[in-house]
Amino acid sequence: MKKITAREIALSGITAALAVGAVVLSYFVGVLTLTFLALASVILTLPMMADSLRGSVLAYVAASGLSFVFVGYVAVMPFVLMFGLYPIVDYLLRKYLKKRVIVLPLEVVFANLSFVATYFAIGLTVEDFPIVDNLPVWGKFLVIFVVLTAVFVIFHFAFTALYDVLERRLAPVLKKK
Repeated sequence: MKKITAREIALSGITAALAVGAVVLSYFVGVLTLTFLALASVILTLPMMADSLRGSVLAYVAASGLSFVFVGYVAVMPFVLMFGLYPIVDYLLRKYLKKRVIVLPLEVVFANLSFVATYFAIGLTVEDFPIVDNLPVWGKFLVIFVVLTAVFVIFHFAFTALYDVLERRLAPVLKKK
């Protein structure tokens, strides 16, 4: 295992600070909550572009901890359980799985498990989703999961496209020694 460098620590710290800023903005600008959480997710990929998965994990842990201090438990849980972990899971799956066909289904499973974890961690109820009021209980959960999965798939493709563009543009700069 190679030693962690000062450059890696600095990049992780800057990444964590930017991610915390995005999480705090997601709390205070309620209309753009998902947008800022997705931005925090993209920000966490910066150390990965410099070939530092360890730096990205450090940035995720630091951003999660600091976000708890600034905005509280309920506002941070979607970031901790879904948006913050997703770039790391995506990077590992894309790097180590040779068959790309398997990546999206595994990420959908991850997303659904994250949705369930967030649902219980925040204390949501089915009544928090008024669009499904007229359905039976199993139908409510089914519609919620189908909609969330569809939104996640759109997020996945947008995230992947943005990551690829940013990596082409920023990797040469971030990898300079």
